[in-house]
Amino acid sequence: MDQEAFVPLSNCPDCGTPLDSVEDLLQFVVDLPEVRAYVLRIITQRGWCRCCRKTVRSTHPRQTSRAGGRANISLGPRALGLAADLKHRMGMPYRDIADLFTTYFGLRLTHGAIIQGCVRLSERAKPAYRALAQRVRQSPVVHTDDTGWRIRLESAWQWVFATRWFTLYTVAFSRGSEVVLAILGDFQGRLVSDGLPALNTLHKQHGFLRAQCLGHPLRRAAELEAEQTRGAVRFPRAVKKLLQDAIVLSHRHGELAPSTMYRYARRLECRTDRLLASHITHEENRKLRNHLLAHREQLFPCLYEPNVPPTNNLAEQQLRGAVVTRKIGGCNRTAAHAESHAIIASIAQTAHRNGMRFTDFVTDWMASRGPPSRQPAFRRLLLRTRDSTGPPTTLR
Repeated sequence: MDQEAFVPLSNCPDCGTPLDSVEDLLQFVVDLPEVRAYVLRIITQRGWCRCCRKTVRSTHPRQTSRAGGRANISLGPRALGLAADLKHRMGMPYRDIADLFTTYFGLRLTHGAIIQGCVRLSERAKPAYRALAQRVRQSPVVHTDDTGWRIRLESAWQWVFATRWFTLYTVAFSRGSEVVLAILGDFQGRLVSDGLPALNTLHKQHGFLRAQCLGHPLRRAAELEAEQTRGAVRFPRAVKKLLQDAIVLSHRHGELAPSTMYRYARRLECRTDRLLASHITHEENRKLRNHLLAHREQLFPCLYEPNVPPTNNLAEQQLRGAVVTRKIGGCNRTAAHAESHAIIASIAQTAHRNGMRFTDFVTDWMASRGPPSRQPAFRRLLLRTRDSTGPPTTLR
């Protein structure tokens, strides 16, 4: 407790009669303290080095910019980190962030100052982003998905690559397999995704181990069952029941012996083959059957590998913030701003999932130019993710 208040009561507040059997009632009020801007005046020096034959200058760990003159006032690491987190993880528009800082923090700034600060911040964050991408490549299971985006007025896509502990974003003008190859490289794990046709070459040409999300065909089968006439509902109804049974079975790895799990999985595989071999005349049902046949080998890795989930829900959950950002705050005006968004959002979301604060990473980037492995916040992140016995923090 920071403060304690006692409110005595000896008489009735209505009639003034003395009270009997007075007892204490306990309550706690949690509030925010009055926020006041903390201003640090920094005096640095510069001079001429006769050996290097160049001008050098000193720096302070809390400097986020070295500009002088009229631009010699800048946001510190905590304020800039909070503004970047509000924008790139929570989707708050720049102008609303500036209004929030002015109204409640007493920091008068423009939305342009926040934009430029985030661009500078992303430059400092690039080594941590690359280290995060390396951790994603080394993961046994990676989920990927994409959503529409815009850079200037051109169509683009924001991709997500999510693992049990990490989230990595990238913005690209392409929706093809080359984006996955650029991020994952020579990936040796299992890639979980939806049925995007552009990703088919990953398995055929590059040897990626794929796992299809069962949620997408399940929803499609449910839609067909609801839309079609009585004579055409047998196939989607059977597909729906099959996929539901597969999802339920995939959650029983911990309670069934491996031999029993394998036997049940083989039964479900035979049932799938019989269903897909049936004669189908309805056009929409045939499209669903052809989709399942095209991805037949990728349907049920979740029945044999306990760490592979039956759906791609993780990637879809990690994209919800991007959808909010796109609808409320718009996308990006330049490719440089798109890259800045991807870098900051990746580290901010990964920190949030693991119960950490993005501002801690920002403070480290300003204080040290060394590799991420030497920075305290990134080391704490690696220690948290090294223990895989428990689930990560609940997703936003």
